[in-house]
Amino acid sequence: MSLNTIFPSLLVAVTLAFTLLLPAVPATAQSDFSGYLSNYNAFTTSPPSEIISGRNRLRLNFRNDFNDGRVYISSDLRQLYSFSSDSLDFRLREAFMDIFLNNGDLRIGKQVIAWGKTEGDFIFDIVSPFDLSEFLTQDFRELREGVTAISYTHFFGRNQLQLILNPVFEPSRLPAYDGTWGIVPTDIFPIPTEFRSYDPDAITLRDMQYAARFAWRPSGSFDLDVALMYWRSGAPGYRKNFTTVGIGDFNVPLSVTFTEDYEPGIVTGFWGEYRFSSDLRFLFEAAYFEKRPYDILPGELTDDDLRLFRRLDEGTINLPDLELLGPALQRFNNTLQEGQPIGFLTYRPAVKWMAGLQYPLYNWNTSIQYVAETALDYEDAILQDEWFHGISISSNRSFFRDQLLARLLTRYQLNGNDYWINPELAWDFRDGLTFTAGSHLFGGETPDLDYTHLSFRRYGGNSLVYLSAAWFW
Repeated sequence: MSLNTIFPSLLVAVTLAFTLLLPAVPATAQSDFSGYLSNYNAFTTSPPSEIISGRNRLRLNFRNDFNDGRVYISSDLRQLYSFSSDSLDFRLREAFMDIFLNNGDLRIGKQVIAWGKTEGDFIFDIVSPFDLSEFLTQDFRELREGVTAISYTHFFGRNQLQLILNPVFEPSRLPAYDGTWGIVPTDIFPIPTEFRSYDPDAITLRDMQYAARFAWRPSGSFDLDVALMYWRSGAPGYRKNFTTVGIGDFNVPLSVTFTEDYEPGIVTGFWGEYRFSSDLRFLFEAAYFEKRPYDILPGELTDDDLRLFRRLDEGTINLPDLELLGPALQRFNNTLQEGQPIGFLTYRPAVKWMAGLQYPLYNWNTSIQYVAETALDYEDAILQDEWFHGISISSNRSFFRDQLLARLLTRYQLNGNDYWINPELAWDFRDGLTFTAGSHLFGGETPDLDYTHLSFRRYGGNSLVYLSAAWFW
């Protein structure tokens, strides 16, 4: 039996199994199927304009309401034909049961949980994992996946308290490290690189994560959410292990292995908004992270040494360079001796925050947000900048009685002077049928060898235009 037969059958079987196992309450039970079928094609803007992403997606949602509760299942079947014509991928996005109590709701199972107010970045939006396997070639709302959790929300009038228990840590899906959307800068050392995904030896109580959120609604103009979590950062740190060979007095690096690492810690802070009027809103979000991963390069190794190693790898080294090679290798050996035991990775406290305004400017619903992160307990050996910040701008407007939606999202990062621009037009051709066209444009300054922040400039060759069609029911 081929994959093309197995996965559609599996999708139907899972849905039917949940249907048959539902509580028997025929007098009040109500079932509903919904979903959509979509096609997406993206082509690079630079010649020869190759297809960079192409997929068909079938989303099936099932909902069954019964006395004091409901069951909800959402699953995706995707054909990734830009990789292979018969490449099929089945994912269970959500599968949970709600139980409605007198003063609260209990949700058990795989569920999407979205926290925070920040656009184009993540602060508290780390509860649910993300699908970043194709980076931004999916709608931002589709990037978030379900997290397996027990979530209880207790209501106090307009206020509420939410408690979350996640028994097993589920990391986000990351792009292939050697693929088009590889996110880790590996060119700092010009040697072969290997990556190892996060794979704990055994699942223990230490893997369990907890979160609590109190939503305070004192008036119609002010919302405040306060959260306390024992959670892992959304992005992993990487422990680096060098394989070397001894030549004379020096250990010369042959290769390096990057291993994904997640360290749990306390995360606490708040987010919310204040509405000055029906049009003008002030948005804010701030979090303290007990443990944020930072790459560290101890010792006396310099940027000039790294450039020297690069010229050596490229075969462009000259005679004066050879005189510098011995001292550079000595500094590398000193760095190796200090950094290897800790994997060239350290965890430090950090604060990340956002402040923004939302206002309908010239009939465009416009939001501008400033996002910044500062590392506490900083030292010069850390490769990331102590202060990293950027600006996000989003704007949208509807035309022709809401049939046409124009949208623009821009992210500019001041440290690297790099940017991402995402304009989009969505046309509701008829009920249930929507056509979308847009682009993702990446650019800015070329980062230095030791620049370890996400740089949109590194994706300059991936700038793309896309067309999609979706039928909803």
